[in-house]
Amino acid sequence: MAEVRTLCDVFFNLLDVHDRPDLLRAKSNGTWRLISTGEFSGAVERLSNGLMSLGIKPGDKVVLLSENRPEWAMSDFAILTAGAADVPVYPTLNAKDASFIVNDSDAEVAIVSTPAQAAKLLSSRAAMPRLRDIIVMDPVDAPQPGILPWNDVLARGEEFLRNHEGLHRKTAAAVLPDDLASIVYTSGTTGVPKGAMLTHRNFVENARGDMQVLTFGPGDLAIVFLPLSHVFERTADYCYFWSGAALAYAESVEKVAENMAEVRPTVGAAVPRFYEKIYARILEQAAHAPYLKKVLMHWSIKAADDWARAWADGRRAGPWLALKHGLGNVILYKKLRAKMGGRLRFFISGGAPLLKELGLVFYGMGITICEAYGLTETSPGLTGNSEERPKFGSIGRRAPNVELKIGADGELLAKGPNIMKGYYKRPEATAEVFTEDGWFMTGDIARVDEEGFYFITDRKKELLVTAGGKNIAPQPIENMLKLNKYVTQAVLIGDRRPYLTALIVPNWDNLKEYARAKGLNLTDPSQFRDHPQIMHLYGNVLARANAHLSHHEQIQKCRLLSKELSQEEGELTPTLKVKRRVIDTRYAGLIDSMYVS
Repeated sequence: MAEVRTLCDVFFNLLDVHDRPDLLRAKSNGTWRLISTGEFSGAVERLSNGLMSLGIKPGDKVVLLSENRPEWAMSDFAILTAGAADVPVYPTLNAKDASFIVNDSDAEVAIVSTPAQAAKLLSSRAAMPRLRDIIVMDPVDAPQPGILPWNDVLARGEEFLRNHEGLHRKTAAAVLPDDLASIVYTSGTTGVPKGAMLTHRNFVENARGDMQVLTFGPGDLAIVFLPLSHVFERTADYCYFWSGAALAYAESVEKVAENMAEVRPTVGAAVPRFYEKIYARILEQAAHAPYLKKVLMHWSIKAADDWARAWADGRRAGPWLALKHGLGNVILYKKLRAKMGGRLRFFISGGAPLLKELGLVFYGMGITICEAYGLTETSPGLTGNSEERPKFGSIGRRAPNVELKIGADGELLAKGPNIMKGYYKRPEATAEVFTEDGWFMTGDIARVDEEGFYFITDRKKELLVTAGGKNIAPQPIENMLKLNKYVTQAVLIGDRRPYLTALIVPNWDNLKEYARAKGLNLTDPSQFRDHPQIMHLYGNVLARANAHLSHHEQIQKCRLLSKELSQEEGELTPTLKVKRRVIDTRYAGLIDSMYVS
C-alpha cells in the first residue's frame, strides 16, 4: 500500500486495497441499492475527467451543494483528483446565503443534487459572475443554458478519457499535501460566514489521528446522516473509506432509526441532539406505558445509570447491581440495541457538548458513545475518547498528532498539521484567531485532568456575564434542563441582566398528556403558555435544575415558545447550535417580560 499523503491517495488506496461489492448503500424506491468499489471509482474518474473537459484546472474551486447521497462522495473525490478544491454548501441554505458562498469562494462550477437546488442558484445568478456551469445529479426535464445533466458530464468525461489516457491519475498524483482541498464556510452563531481553507494534509493527518484513537475496518458498516457539508461527518467518512469500511446513507434525519434497523450499522457519528431525542423517546414511551411497564422501564434506566457509574469509578458492580443490570437488559436495553440494528460497536458524538449523564446511561444500556471535539478550522478533531475506555463528561485526550495547551484565561489553544491555512481572502480575520506565536485560539474554555482528559466548560464568547459580574456557562445548564421530559429545547438568558431566565420549548406530547391528566381543556399553544397550572409545572422544572446549581446560576423565571427553534428560521446553525443574538432579538419582548418587576 502506497503512503497516504493526500485525499487523492485515500481514493486510490480504496481502489487498490479495498475492492468490495458493497462499498456504499443508498435507498431508492424502497430498496437498498449496493454500489461496488468499481462502480464508485468509475463514476469518480468519469466525473473528474468531465470537470477537466469543462476547464477545471488545479487550484480552481467547485461548489458542492447536495444532500447526503453517494454522488456527494463521488463529486468530492472527482473534484479533489482533478486538483481542484471543493466548496461544500448546506442544501438547506436559502438562495441569498448560498450565492454569497459561491461568489465569495470564486467558484466556477457548481455540482447540485436536484433541479430545485439548481433553480436556487439560478435565481441569484447575477450575484455569482464567475459561475459558468451547474451540474445537476438528478434528471433534468428541460436543460437550460449553463445547466448540465450529471450523465452528460459523465459521458463527456468518458470521451475526454479516451483522448487523455492516464491524465486522471497523473493529475491526482501531482496534488501536494499542502494544496488546498476545501473551503468550508463556518456557519457561526453570529456574523458573516468565513471560508476556512483546509488542505489535503489537514484532512489526512486528522483522519490518521482519528484512526489511532478509534478502530475502523473492512468489517464495519457506517451509518451516514450528519450533513457532509460539515467537516465532522466528512472526516469520519474519510476514515471509513481509508480503512475499507462500508457506508450506508440514511434517507433523512427523520428516517435514521428506521434505516439503522434495516442496515444494522456497527459505527456512526451524530451530534448530541440525536442522543437526546433517543433518550426523550424512551422516557415518552415509559410515560405512556401501563403502570407496571412504566415502573420497570424507569427501574431499568436507573440500573443502567448505576451500573455505568460503578464502571466509570473503577468499581466492580456488586451481585445485586449486576442482577438488576441483567434484568434491565431483558426489559429495555436489548430492545433498544435491536432498534439500532443490534451490531453497534460505538457512536461518535461531536459538534456540541454531550451531557455526562446521557453518556453514562447509554453506556449502561450497552451503547458506547465516544465524545470528540474539534472545529471547522481544525478539520475538525483535536481530542477524542476511545471506545475501550471513554471518560464521560470529557471530550477525551488530545489527538496523537496535535499539541494543546490552556491559555492564561482558560482558553484551549491548538497547534498541529490539521489546523487550517486561514480564512479565504480574510487575512485580518485569520490573524484574530491565532496568537503571535502561532497557536490557534479555539474560543472554548477548557480544563485537563491528571489523566490527560480534556473538559470544555463553554464557549468563551458565549459566556453570560450577569449584571452582578458573574460569568455563567449556558450550555451545561441548558443540557440539564433538556433532560426533563417536559423540555425539548432550552436557551439560557442573562447576559448583562440581574438574574438568569430561560426560554423553553416544551415537549408538547408530554405536556398535552399532563394537561389531559389534570383535566385542563387546553388546545392552542398560547393557552398553555398563559395557564397558571402549566407555569407552575415549569416552575417545578426550574426548581429541579436549580437544586444542582450554585446560587448565581439559579434560573428565576421562564417563558414557553410555541415551536421548536430551527435552522430554517435562522435560529440554529446547521450543526444545531443556538444563534444567541438572533434569539435575543427575535424574542426580545418575551425576554423583557421576565425582567419586569
